[in-house]
Amino acid sequence: MKIKNLEESGIVKSAIICNDIILLMASYWLAFALTHSFALAFSFPYALKTELLIGALTIFPTFYIAPPVFLKHMVYGNDILGRSVYTVCLQTLFMIAAISLIRRMNVAGEELLIGASFFFCLLYAERTIVHNILKHSRSKGHNLRYVVLVGHPWNLEDIYHTLNDHSLGFKILGIFTRKELPEDMHLKNLGDRRMVMSYLRQHQEVTDLYMVPDTDYTAETDEIFRYCEDHMIRFYALPVFMEFLTKRMELSHLGSTMLLSVRNEPLQDPVNRGVKRLFDILTSGVFLFTVFPIVYLIAGIIIKIQSPGPIFFKQKRNGLDGKEFYCLKFRSMHVNKDSDRLQATKDDPRKFKFGNLMRKTNIDELPQFINVFKGDMSLVGPRPHMLLHTQEYSRLIRRYMVRHLVKPGITGWAQVQGFRGETKTLDQMENRVKADIWYVENWSFGLDLRIMWRTLVNMLKHNEENAY
Repeated sequence: MKIKNLEESGIVKSAIICNDIILLMASYWLAFALTHSFALAFSFPYALKTELLIGALTIFPTFYIAPPVFLKHMVYGNDILGRSVYTVCLQTLFMIAAISLIRRMNVAGEELLIGASFFFCLLYAERTIVHNILKHSRSKGHNLRYVVLVGHPWNLEDIYHTLNDHSLGFKILGIFTRKELPEDMHLKNLGDRRMVMSYLRQHQEVTDLYMVPDTDYTAETDEIFRYCEDHMIRFYALPVFMEFLTKRMELSHLGSTMLLSVRNEPLQDPVNRGVKRLFDILTSGVFLFTVFPIVYLIAGIIIKIQSPGPIFFKQKRNGLDGKEFYCLKFRSMHVNKDSDRLQATKDDPRKFKFGNLMRKTNIDELPQFINVFKGDMSLVGPRPHMLLHTQEYSRLIRRYMVRHLVKPGITGWAQVQGFRGETKTLDQMENRVKADIWYVENWSFGLDLRIMWRTLVNMLKHNEENAY
């Protein structure tokens, strides 16, 4: 009998959730003690018991509504900080809602804030420790899942790059294909797919098999599938049209026939659109009426001193459904005739001194909060491109226009993944578009919060080397 690894058996995940409950209760107990007294806290009055019980119970809906990928990689991915922020924010909202429903409870906002802060610190420390322990264990060859790939390498390229992240706990043993491998797929070619069965019999360590079915090998595919079921090997079949379609699919039935249908992107749902728009209005409104007037005054004076011309730079760009709108920025370049066709480069002579600083710190993007408040843009979304670039890349990159199914954003998934700044090659733009499309098809409110947080962290760390 094949022994499952810790992730597959759920031991780590179950232990983490149980530990989260303990950490949460400890955090709010300490918050109660600091806002009242330790003597009262040690006596565990009814109010404290109720508060701790509510806190513990809110852990479950927090994980229940989280995206599946979030749950699967609670400590396996590298974005521990973003996931910790997401968990604490969501849990705190549930706790506030639950306390509000119980009229007899009177929990001070200060106590909730202190409790949430302690919970975040403990949660982040726990996730980091577990992540490093698992990472060390995997570097020694423990707690790994052993994978083989079967099929055309072009169809399996995305799967390869995902599973090749060693922190996720996968080790790819090789690929069965008659085709030549792309340069960026560093895999052992195990031969023709007809050799899969003999390989599986000789290598009992295989735990996962990813296959692109081939109509020329229907009998072999059926035999492989049955063998995997009998030997507890996870079998994953990739649709043969994967290279043409990347949207999420959902299973449906027509009578007794099982069908795969293309699922609408999340922001097609009016409720999701409403939540996103409400958040955009509230956040941009607060910023525009508090911080922005000061920034405008200071930046405006310096811009006028260093370069004659307007304070704002207005440029037509494509937004939702490809519609044109004027995107606003603080002007960072001397007035020139090439602004509508040339991207900014690292040592662009058109930039003046303060303009260069604004671009590096993203201050030049702040007027786009006006675009957000008006409804032309969102806080998070694919970055809007110049009209000329939209015309050009829509011809060169397949599915390029899919990124216009949502409003453009001040920041986006592509930007926090490192795809920002000048695009010198078509490959660079293709990677950016892939990231944009992934965002469109996998949107969630939690994802927006994660992107905003990572954008802020990158800005504070000056970790945006392509910002020019």
